[in-house]
Amino acid sequence: MLQPASIKNNSGFTLIELLVSLVIIAVGMFGVLECLNVSLQHNLRNELRNEAIKLGEKYMADFRGMNFDAIADSYPVTNVTRRVRGANKNYVVERSSQVLRTESAQSTSRQVTVVVKWAYRNMTSQNRVVSVVARP
Repeated sequence: MLQPASIKNNSGFTLIELLVSLVIIAVGMFGVLECLNVSLQHNLRNELRNEAIKLGEKYMADFRGMNFDAIADSYPVTNVTRRVRGANKNYVVERSSQVLRTESAQSTSRQVTVVVKWAYRNMTSQNRVVSVVARP
């Protein structure tokens, strides 16, 4: 009578090999997720900066559209809320101007400045727009 040969299958994974491979894959995925998180933060920081630039250019266009004699030396600080990625973000806008040169009793040109400030992750940033407006 022939006895069946015992079947030994050593070609599969053991439980420990499977767990080790899962740990290696998890470590790699955490690295990829951290890279994704860092890139999203940099992207948001750039969007906030671009929105501040748009805001500063808008206020500078308002300055440049004003009559020269209507430009004051200082303006009150303005708080502006803008939507960035579906959330409200607060910006602080400071406007000022100063006389650059005077001839006789009238000033002939002014330097106008718009500073837009915002905060992100406990860090305050600012964008400054400076231009010269001359009497026509």
